[in-house]
Amino acid sequence: MRPEVIEGDVREVLKTFDDESVQCVVTSPPYYGLRDYGFDGQLGLEETPEEYVNNMVDVFKEVKRVLRKDGTVWLNLGDSYTSTAQGTFNTPSPIQSGEASQARANYRPFTGLKPKDLVGVPWRVAFALQADGWYLRSDIIWAKGSCMPESVTDRPTKSHEYIFLLTKSQKYYYDYEAIKEKGVYPAGTKGAKGSVERFSTDLVNSRPPEYKIYDGTRNKRSVWKMNPQPFKGAHFATFPEELPEICIKAGTSKAGCCADCGAPVERISEKVGTVNQKWGKQDKVDASRNDSAEGSGLRTGDVNVYQTKGWEPTCDCNAEKVPCVVLDIFAGSGTTLRVASKLGRKGIGIELNPEYIKILKKRCKIESTSLEEF
Repeated sequence: MRPEVIEGDVREVLKTFDDESVQCVVTSPPYYGLRDYGFDGQLGLEETPEEYVNNMVDVFKEVKRVLRKDGTVWLNLGDSYTSTAQGTFNTPSPIQSGEASQARANYRPFTGLKPKDLVGVPWRVAFALQADGWYLRSDIIWAKGSCMPESVTDRPTKSHEYIFLLTKSQKYYYDYEAIKEKGVYPAGTKGAKGSVERFSTDLVNSRPPEYKIYDGTRNKRSVWKMNPQPFKGAHFATFPEELPEICIKAGTSKAGCCADCGAPVERISEKVGTVNQKWGKQDKVDASRNDSAEGSGLRTGDVNVYQTKGWEPTCDCNAEKVPCVVLDIFAGSGTTLRVASKLGRKGIGIELNPEYIKILKKRCKIESTSLEEF
């Protein structure tokens, strides 16, 4: 399934979308003051951070309209610093598409901040969206193993960006099972026994019943460690495909959605047991001393274990299943659309720059996996 790409300004294109027609939005807007794409009034080159934030709020008002009530938004943003010239200075970002276009000015004027201040653009936008009615559900740290070098010696080099999980309702579709990560102890290992009883002298070698159901995974954490992904086609780096893959898997059903109303087909899980997982100090415990979990520096906590029982529609339409829609309102080089297509979702992108559209059309000429039979 090939994605659909629409050329134009997101503020105009979104007006053509039907209400609540999108299940998930994964996007990275132009960062404040970073690049000039050659269009008058383009987002990212506002005179002040406040104006940029206000424009983002306006854009996401339309996003809220086209997003389903049970939909999610995954918003990636980077930050910038003030300069000694009392403006903002941005180092090139691996997210933004761009050696092909030069920044109109690296220094952007504003008031209220001191030279060398961190502007805090991501959080300014997140709080403004929260004030506008969005639910701010999570701040995810994208920790980059390889990052853009900076010529600074009086602060750490920035090697992270933010991904904000936003929703328009308290209850929304989120498939945590689809993105579970490896736990501290793999399934089947000695450490995976996961019971306080292992600290007892008499039961140190015993394996509790929970050991058989523990699959070695845990709920996804809020720090995602992954490197930017170079893309030779345009001599700039894009975010790694793993990043939108996580967002899309969590925010959309792999079993599709109702063709009539768009309601997702939901994973049905049943509890099969409970394991007592450990975290904290990982030193070996001396069983001869009868150390407790507390005394050893380890902490324990009960975690329910679930297994997928099946998939069920969340509506009564009794219509056929179709792929969920993933929207990227700033499509750039097309990474989100490419991943959506690979995962069998319907990707729709909006992009202002015709040169980037040429690039992403080439990248997205791939075959997608079809909806699985459930």
